[in-house]
Amino acid sequence: MRTGRLSEGFGIFLDATKTTSGQRFFMQLGAALESRCRPLEQRPRTVLFNISAPWLEIVRAKLRGQKVVLRVDGLYFDLPTDAFLRRFSAPMAALFRAGLARPHLHDFACDVANFLDSNFAGFLRIGLADFVIYQSRFSHRLHQRYFAGKESCIVVNGSHYVAQPARPERNPHDPVRLVTIYDDWKPSKRIYDVLRFVEWLVNVRHMNVELTVLGYTGRIPASYPADARTLLEQRAYIKTLPRFSAFEGDIAAALLAADCYVSFSFRDPCPNAVIEAMAHGLPVLGVASGGLPDIVGDSGLLLPADDFECGFFSAHRFENHFPAIDFPAMCRLLDELLSSLPEFRQRVRRRFETQLSIAASADRYAAALSRITRHGWVPTQTPLGDGGRRARP
Repeated sequence: MRTGRLSEGFGIFLDATKTTSGQRFFMQLGAALESRCRPLEQRPRTVLFNISAPWLEIVRAKLRGQKVVLRVDGLYFDLPTDAFLRRFSAPMAALFRAGLARPHLHDFACDVANFLDSNFAGFLRIGLADFVIYQSRFSHRLHQRYFAGKESCIVVNGSHYVAQPARPERNPHDPVRLVTIYDDWKPSKRIYDVLRFVEWLVNVRHMNVELTVLGYTGRIPASYPADARTLLEQRAYIKTLPRFSAFEGDIAAALLAADCYVSFSFRDPCPNAVIEAMAHGLPVLGVASGGLPDIVGDSGLLLPADDFECGFFSAHRFENHFPAIDFPAMCRLLDELLSSLPEFRQRVRRRFETQLSIAASADRYAAALSRITRHGWVPTQTPLGDGGRRARP
């Protein structure tokens, strides 16, 4: 039942209890839009929610007659391996195995397993939403399998750019300083492959290289090979810093001292850690997978990849079987990046000025929310930045 009169404008539902990197962005976005938002107690016509918002708050907004706009990142698309199926009861796992054994039921079994395990919560919220704002073209493509008729647009995340110290020209005799951020939950972050690449640079290319792994917890994903801990803890050219909650102190110093950030992440809709690393002036070396191309643009070098080469479902949370990375080709990209490092740093700065700053991201959100409030739809030519477009044809 609708109760009370709605005011014009839009508001944002913020929940400070969440701790993910996406939530850090959402709180920063809320602060940047504060002067343009209506307080929720004034019942604005449109309300922006993060995908992690309590679903009852979304229901209440719908009952008040408000337009619900939902910021959406990714979904789960795991192949039902034995490790995955152990999360279900024995009878349910047996049903899934029977379905997987039949080619015409394979994808259906994958859909159901991922829905029951994790996707149901996000699907409920998306189903309730009037509009969706995806974080990347990859995120949009994932969801079109299930929500092709949902009105939507694409806005990439942002961060606060960090003032850069004056940097002397790189001495070719200095070690190449690489940095990445650790993740002990999803093998799809491919930290192990970053470690192997650095080992290959040292042992095969005989490069003077150092890797700093930020946020190392001491926990190793179960699917990683047995030598992962040895690489992390016993290699002189690999340094680790412990888990952190803010980009300050030793963490900020490591980022500011590095030459580039390395991300081999596979099918990550919007790796916000990459944006936050780039905010320290770092160009990116990586694989053109997931939402990474939308973030990096021309401010790094990415090895081409096809995220759907082997189908919609893939390794993600429970296994470590990903498309092989061509280390010699990746090394050539690293050489190219290092040969033009000052130019790439300038590109990173320009990208924050035009695309990746919190202010730029907030402007694009405000434009979308204002148009949704006034007209109920996002025009086809809405300038939402790189990849910004109507998701619905």
